[in-house]
Amino acid sequence: MNKIYDYLIIGAGPAGMAGAIEASKAALSVLVLDQASSAGGQIYRNLGQTKPQQAFVLGNDYLAGRPLLAEFMAANCDYKPQAQVWHIETHEQGFIVSALINGESTTYVASHLLLAHGAMERPMAIPGWHKPGVMTAGAGQILLKSSGLLPKEVVLAGSGPLLLLLAQQYRASGVTIKALLDTTPKANYWRALPWLVAGLTTPKQLIKGLWLTLAQRIKVPYITGVSDLQITGEHSACGVRYTVAGTVHNIACEVIMLHQGLISETQMGQLLGCSQRWSDVKQCWHTQVGAAGQTSVAKIQVAGDAGAVGGGYVAQLQGRIAGLTRAHNAGKIQTRQIKVRLIWLKLRVKQLNWAQGLVERLYQPAKWLSKPSGCTIVCRCEQVSAATITSIASAGCAGVNQLKGFTRAGMGPCQGRQCGLNMGYLVANAQNRPMSKVQPLSVRPPLSPISLGQLAKGTDW
Repeated sequence: MNKIYDYLIIGAGPAGMAGAIEASKAALSVLVLDQASSAGGQIYRNLGQTKPQQAFVLGNDYLAGRPLLAEFMAANCDYKPQAQVWHIETHEQGFIVSALINGESTTYVASHLLLAHGAMERPMAIPGWHKPGVMTAGAGQILLKSSGLLPKEVVLAGSGPLLLLLAQQYRASGVTIKALLDTTPKANYWRALPWLVAGLTTPKQLIKGLWLTLAQRIKVPYITGVSDLQITGEHSACGVRYTVAGTVHNIACEVIMLHQGLISETQMGQLLGCSQRWSDVKQCWHTQVGAAGQTSVAKIQVAGDAGAVGGGYVAQLQGRIAGLTRAHNAGKIQTRQIKVRLIWLKLRVKQLNWAQGLVERLYQPAKWLSKPSGCTIVCRCEQVSAATITSIASAGCAGVNQLKGFTRAGMGPCQGRQCGLNMGYLVANAQNRPMSKVQPLSVRPPLSPISLGQLAKGTDW
């Protein structure tokens, strides 16, 4: 019988690292599985191997993760990098977690789980988004952090803080930014104005955001009020077409990076039966969590952006809360000092989430982005168009899961991550239903591709 862990954490970003630190301090047996080659998550990706020039470009917020990373690497826990979790299920001892490590499937058992696998970029289904030369802003930042790879010139399009941050980092690296096409609706500024009071509770972040926005508006061709984005080019991207105030414009460029905010990764929570909730403000589904990360399923916690996108610092605080709570419930720590610390951490997270309301309303996606039409590809894996999905939805299709059976949309390697949300929008629009009434795509194993040979060689329990 293999070892049964007290706490298995999926994800070694800020939340996962912080949770592992607190739980291991309390002498719990902890295992951390992470798909990346080094700890840090997307926010602190490759932090331990960053070169001085990269560090200068990436900035102080990136370097601020070094103490957390050092504490995690020194923690008394088992850490498995390059572990791609492909299945999770309940077990008489708690939970079975199966992961591909070095090309082989390995199975672990744990009594409690912490899901800290983060967020993903919102799929931005515009005409031509599937063509070579089109990437997400997050992918561009991964290349910068992991290997220092940069485009010679680029067009950035969309909305959100990450797009502004990438523009700043690219400028510092000498990349030519041909244009930053901002799709933020003007109405969002009025909608966010009442939340300025919340933003003022975190003045450092507010000032930093204002400076970042102002710097890009001054130093790059910054175009606002953009709508109807299209990627031009027959076989690969050769430019961008967009509309401002009814006038169509074109920019020639072979590399275009898109971004429209982040949404929580929910697949693991869904697979385990954790309750999901639609947020009209965030415009996405997310796993319902309590103040200590608890979900509707006993012994499963969620922390960080996997529950609700809030950034690296909030994720770290939530990870500490989850780890301390697990240790406290296990009877490992009972001191008054720990209880007071938990109360302070929860209050701090609540305050920061309130302040986050300003960003969520300011950068809420434009409505036209949720209405792909015509031959726009929605499911890139199976090459299913918006027109096909809308036609079937208009005929009375019950929802996205029935749509999957008719079209195969959502059945490709990404398992619906890149098309599920837009499929839901199309069903909601065609049937005049609110998104909260359109159930998300069901999740079935495997969570990621695995060969029959790897499956056959996997560990049995």
